[in-house]
Amino acid sequence: MRRRTGSALIAATAGFIVLIALGAWQLQRLQWKQGLIFELERHLSAPPVSLSEAIAHPAEFLHVKTSGSFEHAGELFVLTAEDGRPGWRVVTPLMSDEGIFVLVDRGFVADEQREPAKRPGSQPQGHVEVDGYVSRHPAGRGVFTPDNDAAGNNWYWWDIPAMLAFGRIDPQSRIAPFLLHVMPGPGSVPRPSSPMLGLSNNHLQYALTWFGLAIVLAAVTFFYLRSDRSP
Repeated sequence: MRRRTGSALIAATAGFIVLIALGAWQLQRLQWKQGLIFELERHLSAPPVSLSEAIAHPAEFLHVKTSGSFEHAGELFVLTAEDGRPGWRVVTPLMSDEGIFVLVDRGFVADEQREPAKRPGSQPQGHVEVDGYVSRHPAGRGVFTPDNDAAGNNWYWWDIPAMLAFGRIDPQSRIAPFLLHVMPGPGSVPRPSSPMLGLSNNHLQYALTWFGLAIVLAAVTFFYLRSDRSP
């Protein structure tokens, strides 16, 4: 009986430590996410900068305004989903008036709108103005993320060099080392996404869940040990 009680106590202690560690990790994530949201709001509320300034003074979420012409022949599609609906992020190279190429995430289209012919007017010609924010997508992909299919123009993770190559952008050109995500606007297709997309902050809830489970485990263990010692 004592051996069984001792084993249960060891297992419960290990489980309690793991649950507390998970809760503490979520609190760290909470602090990190709050910092990101603060930086996003700070940069988006500041006056916009040019592409050249964004390159010279790199920072995530910088508000950028630029102008130039889209290279629609290099339009590519990144798999995504919004509001539970599968679709694609339309990413188009822009040749800016500053002589800088930059990949522009123009927003979301549903799968049935992938073909430009099914979304008339979605490929503006000539001179355009772009109001967006910087995102420096890190290289690499998730463990279960498939390989990008450049031949089929199906992209599953952000591989900026390969995307630039797909768009036939001369690597000797002046190229912005980041993506420019278009700011949301009414009624546009593709539909730009909110800058807050991907910055949902549920870490406090997760932390409280882990700490709550730790408390429940401690209580169950206490009552188990007390009942085991009862005559």
